[in-house]
Amino acid sequence: MNKIMIMIKNIFFADYMKYFTEGVTSMAQTFFSRVLIFLLLVFSVIKAEGNKFGSDSLRTYHLSEIVVSATKTPTLSTQIGSAITVIDREQIALSQKGTVLELLSEVPGVFLVQQGGPGKLATVFTRGANAGQTLVLLDGVEMNNPGDIGNVFDFSNLQADDIERIEILRGPQSTLYGSDALAGVISIFTKKPSQNFNVTAHLEGGSYNSLRSNASVSGRINALSYLVSANDFKTKGFSSASDLYGNTEADGYKTSSFTSKLNYSFPEDISLSLLLRYNKANTDFDYNGGINGDDPNYSYSLQESVMKTSLDFSLFDKQWDQSISFNYVRNFRKYIDGVDAKRPATSSDARYDGTKTKIEWLNTLNLFDNSRITFGAEGEEETAVSDFYSNGDWGPFNSFFPRSSTTTFGFYAQDQIYFIHNFNTTIGVRYDKHKKFGSVTTYRIAPVYFIEETGTKFRATYGTGFKAPSLFNLFDPAYGNAELKSEKSKGWDFGVEQFLLENNLSFEVSYFSNFFTDLFSFDYATFKTVNLAKAETNGVEFGLKYKSKGFAVYNFTYTLTNTHDKSDDSPDKDSPLLRRPKDKASFSSIFFLNEHLNLGFEFLYTGIRDDKDFSTYPVQRIQLKSYMLVNLSASYKLTSGLEVFGKIHNVFDKQYEEILGYGTERLSAYAGINFSL
Repeated sequence: MNKIMIMIKNIFFADYMKYFTEGVTSMAQTFFSRVLIFLLLVFSVIKAEGNKFGSDSLRTYHLSEIVVSATKTPTLSTQIGSAITVIDREQIALSQKGTVLELLSEVPGVFLVQQGGPGKLATVFTRGANAGQTLVLLDGVEMNNPGDIGNVFDFSNLQADDIERIEILRGPQSTLYGSDALAGVISIFTKKPSQNFNVTAHLEGGSYNSLRSNASVSGRINALSYLVSANDFKTKGFSSASDLYGNTEADGYKTSSFTSKLNYSFPEDISLSLLLRYNKANTDFDYNGGINGDDPNYSYSLQESVMKTSLDFSLFDKQWDQSISFNYVRNFRKYIDGVDAKRPATSSDARYDGTKTKIEWLNTLNLFDNSRITFGAEGEEETAVSDFYSNGDWGPFNSFFPRSSTTTFGFYAQDQIYFIHNFNTTIGVRYDKHKKFGSVTTYRIAPVYFIEETGTKFRATYGTGFKAPSLFNLFDPAYGNAELKSEKSKGWDFGVEQFLLENNLSFEVSYFSNFFTDLFSFDYATFKTVNLAKAETNGVEFGLKYKSKGFAVYNFTYTLTNTHDKSDDSPDKDSPLLRRPKDKASFSSIFFLNEHLNLGFEFLYTGIRDDKDFSTYPVQRIQLKSYMLVNLSASYKLTSGLEVFGKIHNVFDKQYEEILGYGTERLSAYAGINFSL
């Protein structure tokens, strides 16, 4: 343990002493350096006392054993061949993080970018793939927006208070999940109804005049279990266009969401569940990033509705499990930009409305001891309509996208085969029939071998994926192309996981490689969307977790990602894909000082990456600088149901950019309380 503490001092403390001398004010330098020195000394002294507080301090922090998203059935993690990261409720609570974006910041192979702070567009790159090539599920409902030109999911409105668990599955996953799962799946599960009456509340306030609140009630009345939850977050924010370019106007944000869950249990292992979720948001935008980006009256509003109902039952003494579900999602967005002193002749008004309806029949057969068969059928319809009007220096412009829709029917089958003791493989195949582009077949194989005696797991996967053209790609009157095919991917990975010290120490390393073909691109000769682009990504993911009994939890991740544009006619051929860092690393720890007090430390590193300056002509390719962030947190449990906490983001007030020209959070502090009954 002493070696670990010395390593922390050498790596982090020494580096930031150098950073202090390069521009931080002397007051901040003295304050924060003393804070870090104090924390490190306290940690060392407590550890030297010989684990005085016992192992109970870590009783709620454990390695996850069951995952669902990899096979659509509850499966032991030692039997999963896929690269998967699980963030459970205990980790969420200990981290004190307020958004899903923050929770995903330490996941290997995943990188997120946000266009200017709270409420602004936030997307994810999984293993270097494009933003729309990762499928996002919320309680099993596909959330990728059918009203977006690239079917991209925006993470900016997901708060962490309602989240029970997140499973991040990397690699092509279309065999089980169909379109959009070329690079991976992020499956987010909200809290389940509790068996006993339970009330929780959360209140937090801090920098940028931010206020976050949550309240939930959950319980069970005979055969009916229920959960009702409400979230609210508002902030005056900071300039969406970075202050590095002289922008000063703050861009506020407000969001509210309501979630209800009902589950009724009938005799004979039959249950009926209902999920209703509604989210609305209002966000201030800027005209653009960079110089003169400020816009005092550019705003965006969102209304999003989610519904899911599911009937689950078993036949033949639980040998045949079935689930029939119906999902509905509607995403309505409105953008308004009025004239102002800076742009007296520029205004715009736009509306985008997208819906997705899906029905699925999922079956699991447990007929044999050495095999678990999963098969199912899906039917999905996407619909979108939009209207855009603008007025500028070149006169008025109107673009109307008429209401359009398309359907997809899919059939899949998967077998989890247990050949010999501790060796198994998952094999799956899928067939999808799309109304416009035709049919596509995907497949996947994922063998895994776990050696119990040494706690060693060898895993590998090979699979294919596809992404159907969006409704805008197909039907837009100006740029659409009804002859588009789907995007396709092939990918494989190999990994080793090792568990030591009674599973208190674990590490994993993976190598991955993906090749993407028929990617959507714009043909300047025909002014149409075409399937011409190609890309390649490969790299290494590393993760380490260590639980020091009664003292601390450590987590370290590192990702090396190589990306290349392989399009034959592209001026960027063989160049890195935009906004993907080659290197990404994180180190975090939670220190349990006693049964009441926890302290948290987080270090995030993002390496250099390419972007483009679209304000110049011709457009110039530039390189964004690497950056390091440090975050601190603390919590104190006053009683079994009452906790106070505080946190500091960007401790050293680092100026950095995730996207060229757009703002990021500076030094900020927050405090609040958690209550449960």
